[in-house]
Amino acid sequence: METEDQICRRYEGELAAIAALDRRYYLKLAPTTADRRDYAERQLCLQEIRSRFYADLTACRLDHFLRVRRFRRCRSLVRKPRFSTVRSS
Repeated sequence: METEDQICRRYEGELAAIAALDRRYYLKLAPTTADRRDYAERQLCLQEIRSRFYADLTACRLDHFLRVRRFRRCRSLVRKPRFSTVRSS
């Protein structure tokens, strides 16, 4: 299973490419209809990438949680008695 760092690195390139195109779009004073269409398509693509990214992170964290929980040492509870066993004189 991948670590969180590996997952982030895998998605970093895709997200950076979309961000660069969006920056170029935002700087245009008068975007064309084609520019607007491309921007809308990128936003849908961005939403899909984010969904996959968050799903992969969630799966990684859940896997880590289950592995840590499975191998945790069992500790018995030491309870304080309700009543004192020492008699007062």
